[in-house]
This record gives sequence, C-alpha cells and structure tokens, in this order.
Amino acid sequence: MKNSPRRRFLSTAAGVTAVGAAAAARPAAAATTGKRKVQGGTLLGNMFFSSGLTGVRAEARKDPHAFGGDVKEQTHNIMKAHKANLEALGSSLENVVKVTVFLADVKTEKGAFNEAYAEYFKKDAPSRTALGGIFPDTQTKVEIELVAWIP
Repeated sequence: MKNSPRRRFLSTAAGVTAVGAAAAARPAAAATTGKRKVQGGTLLGNMFFSSGLTGVRAEARKDPHAFGGDVKEQTHNIMKAHKANLEALGSSLENVVKVTVFLADVKTEKGAFNEAYAEYFKKDAPSRTALGGIFPDTQTKVEIELVAWIP
C-alpha cells in the first residue's frame, strides 16, 4: 500500500495536508479537504479512517489542574469535530460504518457516554466497539476513532 496512488494522508500534526497522485480524479474539495484541514486520518479510496480524537477543554490542555469536562461534554466535543471533518471531506455521520471508543472508566461512565453518543446516531447506528483505555493525562475521559465512507 505504501506506493499506492489512491492512498492519501491527512494530518494536522505538521499543519499540512499531503495528497497522493490520484487526487486529480476526485473533486478538489474532497481531495485536498479544501474548506478546512481535517484533524488527522487516512483517506484510502472512498474510505476515511480517522485518528482517535479527544474532547478535553482547551484550558485543561494548558493547566493540568483544570477540569477537562465530563464524559458527556468530551463526547459532544469529539463528535462535533468528527462531524466537521466528515463534512469537510464531503461526507457526514450518516456514512460512518465503524466506531471505536476508548473510555477511561468503562464501568461508571459508559451510560453517560451512551447518552451523548446516541444524539449523533439516532437510527441505523454504525458498528461500535467500546474498550477501557489508560490515557496519559487525568483529564481525558474518552477517545473516539471512526471509519466512514466518502461518497
């Protein structure tokens, strides 16, 4: 796959979007993410594989003692970011086919997470896996990655 002309990488880590040779075959907005940069992931053909996103409040990223928000707030922040990224690629949450969720405390926060998550997939929810995860900070309660089809 390394040399595949259909594989394109999207990254905000360096603030740059690199687009493969097949970009000319796709509409400019989808190939370059035109309107705005996408927060990480890989575009392979018509499939987008996102990086995991977290939804910690901005002030908590600067101050380790600041409250990063509860699991519901973080879930909403993450899902809004995924929604915006998919729309920038010409898709939507309706085209998500798989979601992987990492929760800091599965036993006590899965119910609250599910309440917030359900607001984004009211019918025909995609396949989902939820796992416990250990995060490098105390503010992160949830991380979500997804796979979506780009029409």
